[in-house]
Amino acid sequence: MNIQALRLTALGALTALTVSAAQADTINFIELTQAVGGYGEGAWTTLNLAIGGANVAIRGGATTDDDNTQYAYLDWGNAGLGVCKDLVSGGVADNKNSGSGANECGPSSDDNTTVNEYLSFIFDKDVVIQNLWFNNNHDGGLGAGDQISIDGTSLAVATGYAGGTNGIGPFTVRAGYDFRVAYYNEEFYMSAMQVSQVPEPATLALLGLGLAGLAGSRRRK
Repeated sequence: MNIQALRLTALGALTALTVSAAQADTINFIELTQAVGGYGEGAWTTLNLAIGGANVAIRGGATTDDDNTQYAYLDWGNAGLGVCKDLVSGGVADNKNSGSGANECGPSSDDNTTVNEYLSFIFDKDVVIQNLWFNNNHDGGLGAGDQISIDGTSLAVATGYAGGTNGIGPFTVRAGYDFRVAYYNEEFYMSAMQVSQVPEPATLALLGLGLAGLAGSRRRK
């Protein structure tokens, strides 16, 4: 193999590695809920999902709740991910029951994220949340003046779905960090989230050395 072919092969490999390291993955919570055999209606003490080369543990929480039990809740009907404090009588948490009302919130209206409630996301690797999408299908949707608290900062949002123009981000999240999305002044569901893994230091160093080597070979030509 001549030096030119070797250089092109190396450059192609480095480019592929860079693209792979930065590739984003999307969880559409509406599709996850409504798919045949899917997760909703369903309440989860911890919803464990894989996304963007990492695993994420999703939990629901509340700053005030008499019995201190909350669930991450997947709501049917073009809604998505919310928070539920209590289940209907006989309801079972952590159980896939797609399309059934057997495990829904009690009352059934308490299935979005509302006053004093939050969603917690803990990743097992460093990631970048490229986009978050939200909706509110109870009162005409999110609009001007509506805000959501994202990692402690209130940010304006508008109704949005996966792939739409109303995603909000990016947010860099370290492994093990409790990233919270909470009620600020309007109830909401999370429609989707898009995540990419932060490249490992060794990968970044390898990329740097490879690119430096290519540059050096060009200078010596």
